[in-house]
Amino acid sequence: MNIKQVVIVGTMAFAITLTPSISGHFNSGAASACPFKQSNLNNNAAPESENDDFYDALGVSDDESIYEALFQGHSLADIAEAHQQDVDQIIELQVGQLKEQLTLRFSQGDLSPEAYAEQIKELPNMIKDSVHKRYTI
Repeated sequence: MNIKQVVIVGTMAFAITLTPSISGHFNSGAASACPFKQSNLNNNAAPESENDDFYDALGVSDDESIYEALFQGHSLADIAEAHQQDVDQIIELQVGQLKEQLTLRFSQGDLSPEAYAEQIKELPNMIKDSVHKRYTI
């Protein structure tokens, strides 16, 4: 799994864990009753163009430099600023990608209209917080 996927999945997991409304709390009974409706999050690899967009937004050329910076306690915003890139571009890119994923899940019937609307509404602030968040190990 590349660092972009780790960051995106980590952001979603963080939000889902802390916010019952974003986790589809109202649908949890239905999802457990129909295990075949649970979404498949096993994405083998992001398309190369998505990686390029992410790298361009951060001003880096590979996963290793992102991984090292994150491991040292820098946020994605710190990485972008160190390479004279616009932090808002990263936020917009990740919000757009997650909106696509949510829309796909909604169209497949994995999200109720209420859960979809709530998640779409909370997405920009959640991503903004994640981009600026510094993690230490």
